This record gives sequence, C-alpha cells and structure tokens, in this order.
Amino acid sequence: MNRWGSAVVGHAGLARPEDLLRDLPGDLHGDLHGGPPGRVPLGDVFTVAERVRSARGRTLQHWAGRLAGKRAVLRLLGLPATPGRLGLVEVLPRPTRACRGDAACLDGHPPAVRLTGELAGLAGAGEHIRLSLSHTAAHALAVALHAPPTPRPAGPAPAEAAALPVLGPKPSSPEGGSGREGVVLPPVMLFESRGGR
Repeated sequence: MNRWGSAVVGHAGLARPEDLLRDLPGDLHGDLHGGPPGRVPLGDVFTVAERVRSARGRTLQHWAGRLAGKRAVLRLLGLPATPGRLGLVEVLPRPTRACRGDAACLDGHPPAVRLTGELAGLAGAGEHIRLSLSHTAAHALAVALHAPPTPRPAGPAPAEAAALPVLGPKPSSPEGGSGREGVVLPPVMLFESRGGR
C-alpha cells in the first residue's frame, strides 16, 4: 500500500455521468482487470447509494468528485482503476460531530470510504482511508491517505438508528404555524471510512 494516492477527473464539456467513464477499460464479463476501452454502465462503477446521492446534484461535479475519490483510493492501494474495482470502492458523505443527525442537516460532510468485495480489509484491520475532494468548474481532485481511525460521532449506533421511529409533523395548532415545527427524523448513519469490517 502507498502512503497516499491522488486523482483528477475532468468534467468540462461533458453532458452525462456516463461520459466520465469513456476512458475506462471495458468490463463486459465481470473481469476486475478490465479489457479494451468500451461502454461501461454506471452501475459497474457507482453503487446504488452513490448514484442516488450524485443524481441530486445539478452538475457533473458530484459524479466527477466521487470518481476521482475512487481512483485516488485505488492508487493508494496500488491497484489499477478498472470498472470492477472502482465499483468496490464506495464514497459517501460521513456525518460529523456538528451534524444534527437528521435528514434536514445542511452541514457539509467529509467523504467516507467503504471497501467491499475483494478490497475489503486491504486498508488493514482497524485502519482508515481518509479522502479529501475538491472541485473547480472543470475538474474534480481527490487525495486519499492511509490514517489511523478517529472517534465515532456521538449518537446512536447504526443498528439503533435504524430502529428509531420516523415521526411526522405535529398537527397544526390553533395558534397558527405550519404544523412542521418539531418534526423529528431518525439520524442518518453512513459508512465509516474503515477499510474492512
């Protein structure tokens, strides 16, 4: 494993997320080593959660940033960036201590990395991969570092969070108001940047 890995993905002049994948080797038969350049489906490179999260953006910056992050992680691990391997690296936001922990949180969240499949555990037991992403109007840049774990944010564990009820808005009061005051939503728990389980 390297001490760090970096990647830049250009997105200027591109119209669709699939355009970001044009230079990747084809992965038509599930081969993690890839083949000749070809059309690569988004689902081979981005997980369902990543596709949902990136699709919320109005530009390709979200897609390009996530792809740059995946490439940086694979460089950190010393592995080629084939569609199959890119799909085993998941990059999603990680809540911080300052996060309100609900679906209405507007704070920015640092990216978290989760390695799956044959990559799970490659970062070392209890070790973490830290990822930093930045964007310009034309490029997304990512740097991945091998780092010791950091303490978890305060709040319920993921299993506890899943068991919390979703409460709807309070009924409108006679005093007026929108009826949305006091809405309680369960905390959003995302993946830690742990390399293994």
